[in-house]
Formats: sequence, structure tokens, C-alpha cells
Amino acid sequence: MIFDLAILILASVSNLALGSLVFMRNPQRAESRAFFGISLSITAWTIFNYLTDRAPTLGLDQFFARLDFGAGFLVLATITLFAFYFGGKQSASKRRQLVSAVIIIAGTIFSLSDFVVGPVSKRPDGGTNVALGSLYTLYPIFILVMFGLSCYYLWKLYRNTGIDLRLRAQTRLIMLGIAGFIILAVLTNIVIPAIVGNWDISRIGPLLTVFLVGSVSYAIVKHRLFSIRLAVARSVAYLLLLTTFIGLYGITILAASNILFQNNIPLAQTGVFVALALFLAITFQPLRRLFEKVTDSIFFRDRYDSQIVLDDLSEILTSELLLEPLLKKSLRTLCWSLRIATGQIIIVENNSIYSRTFIGDEPRYKLTYKDLEHINASTLVADELEPGATKSFLEEHGLGVIIRLSTEKELVGYLFLGYKMSGEMYSGQDLTLLDIVRKELAVAIENAKSYEEIAHFNATLQERIRNATHRLRTANRNLQVLDKTKDDFISMASHQLGTPLTAITGYLSMALDDDQANMTVKQREYVNYALEAAERMVSMSSDLLNVSRLSSGRFMIQRQPVDLSELAQQEVQQLRPSAERKKLELIFKQPDKPLPMLSIDESKTRQVIMNFIDNAIYYTPKGSVTVEVRESEGAAEVLVIDSGIGVPENEKRHLFSKFYRAENAKAERPDGTGLGLYLAKRVIEDQGGSIIFKSEEGKGSIFGFALPLKTTSVIVLPQPNGAAAEAKARAKTAESGAAAQS
Repeated sequence: MIFDLAILILASVSNLALGSLVFMRNPQRAESRAFFGISLSITAWTIFNYLTDRAPTLGLDQFFARLDFGAGFLVLATITLFAFYFGGKQSASKRRQLVSAVIIIAGTIFSLSDFVVGPVSKRPDGGTNVALGSLYTLYPIFILVMFGLSCYYLWKLYRNTGIDLRLRAQTRLIMLGIAGFIILAVLTNIVIPAIVGNWDISRIGPLLTVFLVGSVSYAIVKHRLFSIRLAVARSVAYLLLLTTFIGLYGITILAASNILFQNNIPLAQTGVFVALALFLAITFQPLRRLFEKVTDSIFFRDRYDSQIVLDDLSEILTSELLLEPLLKKSLRTLCWSLRIATGQIIIVENNSIYSRTFIGDEPRYKLTYKDLEHINASTLVADELEPGATKSFLEEHGLGVIIRLSTEKELVGYLFLGYKMSGEMYSGQDLTLLDIVRKELAVAIENAKSYEEIAHFNATLQERIRNATHRLRTANRNLQVLDKTKDDFISMASHQLGTPLTAITGYLSMALDDDQANMTVKQREYVNYALEAAERMVSMSSDLLNVSRLSSGRFMIQRQPVDLSELAQQEVQQLRPSAERKKLELIFKQPDKPLPMLSIDESKTRQVIMNFIDNAIYYTPKGSVTVEVRESEGAAEVLVIDSGIGVPENEKRHLFSKFYRAENAKAERPDGTGLGLYLAKRVIEDQGGSIIFKSEEGKGSIFGFALPLKTTSVIVLPQPNGAAAEAKARAKTAESGAAAQS
């Protein structure tokens, strides 16, 4: 009984005290009013929860039970409002406020009705059983909906806090406190009692406020939530002082009565004495301030408490991160406390004025940096100066005091204060206060400038990134257009070159094959050179056309059954004359056993083999070129091994890129395109194979490829004219099961 009552009092007092401090600090803010509503509704909920179990059996138990459920609904409603307004990032329209008010009123009335709470009965052991109403299930649904809204609003704020790390930390603590409180409250006051039919566990409700009050208190102390850290610290100190006073006073009364008067004072009487002493202790300070205010208004109109002013300024300097609000609030606090009509703060940087802030009437003449250069003293007071240029300067601009704001490293700015509204001089108390403020204000200004510079840098960086991204996208689109234009030109040029080149190679071949031609040996040599050049042009044109087809997606693999060994042997025979002209030995090695037929593109694979052999012959000054076909680890391999110039180590990784050629290859053969190896890699990989490449500069190279051995079934498609010639093959592979396009 006493323990429950102590918990009730502790929870109620802590909630009301915290809510009152937040509300009194800034009653105009919606989040302050919502938090005060949370403290009131939680206090009401804990009280009604306590009274439900202890009310006399005259119908009051059911009355308090309904109030308990109604207060519980208000707790969630005010928490939802607080979550919506917290951080000051959004405001509600009048229509939204009206809808919220209607929902809260309707929900509260519903929570107080018979639909939620039925008759309350007492058990023999003194416990309480609450019968549930016919629509009780709607009550936890309302609670969960509001809980979900609260979490949504806070999570939305948490994600959109940006660089405000303090608000982010505050939001995280509020989320944890609200979630812990609501989840445990719902379990102990709704779910578990409804399941087991025993409401005794609901007695721990007041203890659950520790989660919310604790997280909010920690956010206040650690992260300056609501800017009431100073008020909380003073309140805690005041409570500790009162507790100490009560203990010492009670002990003193008991000791004095026993020692001096030989009389034991009853405990109840001692409690009355302590209560009266506590009342006097509490009322002493308000009465003292009241009489001081009355007397000060008569004798000392400008009197103020320096410590209070410093505390208020410290709170501003530590809580404000942006420069303009910091200067405005600091200047307003100083001018109001010292009863000064006008004030101005000028910030300087790099021999120029960075910013200026003023309170009161706007200065008639704006000070320039040149006007400030002669101010070297830390403090100048007009009434203390001898007649001269400096005193005339202050009088001309209506200045009573000039204070130079500087840190240990550099000058930050200047604080200009006008004359006091009472017409009196600046007192020693004023100047002492201003000297203390001078140092703190300079450091706070430097910190605020640094913060704004970082924020501005981040914003500028993001803007530059956006602009750079936009330029890159635009350039990429232009490059795509240019690339398409280039591909179209290459395709057109390759097609246009094809016809005359075919005619040239045809007629040159006919001239060489004509035994009756009256050509000398020298003439036949010239025709051979021309034929080789024309064939290189045909190969180059074919490569360019294939690159264009790759870019446009028209490079198709036309599969058909092919004997890879026979295909390689044919290319060796085709290029043997070229090897003989260079006095190279061209060797062909057949596989140890016949290879199965492969479903591959014959013409494109033939071109790859021809390209590898032709390169090997061209880039091998002396020695031999070996073409080997073999089976290795379930794949058919074709290797072209030469003893030529090789590839430099630092250029190997680029060798199969489009239009790339190694430097030693350029020196040996300047007219190459760098497309042969690129196309070879694409042809082999599009058929499911892989390129084989090894090389050492000056010692030769191995170029080749491996194609997986696949069992294929070839389907010959009927042609429109019924002919089987030129049939397009479609092969199905066992590995992928995909049909190859013809």
C-alpha cells in the first residue's frame, strides 16, 4: 500500500514538474503544449489506475476504471500530437486541427463508455476484475493506430534532420522512450489482463513512465532538449536543498526536545513543524524577490542580477548554431537586461565587414571597416574618455560603449551599445558583465561561422555535384548520338567499299590465274602485292561492319554443325603461302582423336582462326607458327603458337579492347585497326567459349580459344521455295537449353 502510494506520488510529481518546466519555458510552441498534455494525461492515468483498485465498492471502482481507460486514450493522443509537432518542422492547418480535436473527443467519450469498460468486481483476495465491453477490441486498435502514427512522424523527422545532429539525437531518444513506454503499457494494461482475466499487473503502470521521463530527461541533459537544461539543473538543486533542509530540521527538533526540554515530541507534531518550516523556506525567496522588486522600482530602476543574465546568455550561446539567430538573441538579452535603447554587432573577416546585426533603431550611419581600424582597446566607454577624436566618434554615432570581440588568435568583430534608457552612466557591474560576455561571445561567433561555412560548403558541394552530374548526362547523351552517327557512317562506308573491293580482288585473282596472261615476273609480283592489299582492305571493311553490327545489336551467331579440326586445317592451308613468303614454318597439329561436331558459327569462327594465324605470321620475323587443335577438360581448343615479338606486360590487359594496339605492334604494322582481337573475343564469348592468351615480349605468344563440347541436335528449317540449301540451323545446348538464333 505505502509502496504503491510512493510510486504514485513520485511518478505524478516527476511528470508534472517536467511538463510544467517545458510549458513555462516556451508556451507558444505547439510541441511544448503537447508535451504538457502528455504529462497531465499520464498523471491522470496513474492516479485513476491507483484509485480503481482502492475505491470503495459504491460504484466508484467502475467510475475510476472508465476514467483510467479514458486517460490512457488521452496519453496516446497527446503523444501522437507531440510526435507530429516535435522539432518544429511542420504545422497543422485549421482543418487538420479541427479533425484532430473531433477524433480525440470522440475517442475519449468512447473510452469512457460501457462499450469499453463493463462492471468491476472485487475478488476475495482484494484484487479487481474489470469486465470488458462489447466493443473493447476497438480500443486497442485505436491505441495501435496512434502508436503507429507517432512512430511514423518521429521516424520521418529522424530521416530528414540532415546535418542537425543534435535534433537527430533528440529524436532518437524520444522514439526509444515513447516506444518503450507504450509497448509495455499496452502489454500490462490491455493485452495481458484481457487474456488472463486478472488486472493486478496493471498496478505497475506508474513505473512504466520511467521509460518516457528517463529518455526525455536524458535528452534534456545530454542534448539540450527544449532548452531547459538550466531550469532542470536548478530544480534538481532546489529539491536537494529542500530535502536536506527537511532532514536537518526534523533531526534538530527531535534532538533539541530530548536534550534541552527532556520532552519527546510526537511524530505527528514533528511532521507539522517540519511542514511549517518547509512552507517558510519555500515562500522566503518569492517574498524576498517581491519586496526587492518593489524597492528596486523606487530606488534602483536599472538593477539586474548579473548571474541570471550570464546564465541566459550561456544558454543562447550553447544552443544556437546559426550566426544570425545567435547575434539577435544575445544582443536582445543584453540590451533588455542593461536597459539599453540600441545595440549593434559587426563581424569582420579578411579586412572587410562579414555581417552586421542591430537591435532598436536602425543606425543613421553605417560603419565601414575603415571606421573600425582605429579601435584597438578592448573596451571604450564614452563617459570615461577625454575629449578628442575617439570621444567625438562615439558621440557622433550615439554609442555609449564599444567592445572589441576577439579570441586568442584573431579579431572577430565589435559590439556597439547605445546609451542607457535611464540616462545613467555604465556602472562597474555593467562593465564587468560586458567583459565576461566579450570573451564568450567571440568564441560562440567563431563556432557559428565555422558551422555555417561547413553547411554552406556541403550545400555548394551538393550543387556542384548536381551540376557536374547534369553536364555528364548531357555529354553522355551527345556521345551516344555521336557514337550512333559514327556507327552509321562505318556501316555505310563498309557497305559502299564492299562492292568495288570485291571487284578489285576478283579481277586481280583472275589475272593471276590466267596462264595466258603476258605478264613478266615483276608484273605478277606487283599484282600479288595489290591483291594482298585489297584483301586487307576487305578484311578491314568486314571488321568495321561487324563492330557496327555489335553496337546496334545486329551481330548474330548463326550456328551449324562444324568440324573444328577441319576448319582450322583449311585456314592453315589458305595462309601457308603467306608463311612461305616470310620463310616461316607453318605447322598444323591435329587432335589425338576426332572431335565431335560443334554447333558454332562457321564463318565467324573461321575469321577468328584466320585472324590469329595471320597475326602470328605477320608479327613473327623468323622461326615458326604452330596451329594446334586438341581436346582439354571437356572443351575443344585451338591454339596458335608463334615465336614472334610478343606483347609487353603493361599492355596485356588492354589488348582485347576496341581499337587498341600494342606499341611494338604499331611499329611493326602501322596500318592495323585494332579490331581483330576485339571481334575475336566477342565471337568466342557469344558462343559460350573463352579466349586463351599467353605472351612474353620478344619470345612469342599463344593466341587461341576454347569452346565447350556440346551434343547438339540440328533442325533444318524448310525454305519458302522448298530447297534445303542455305538452311538455317538452330541448335539446342544441353548446358543452357537456349535455342540459337539463325
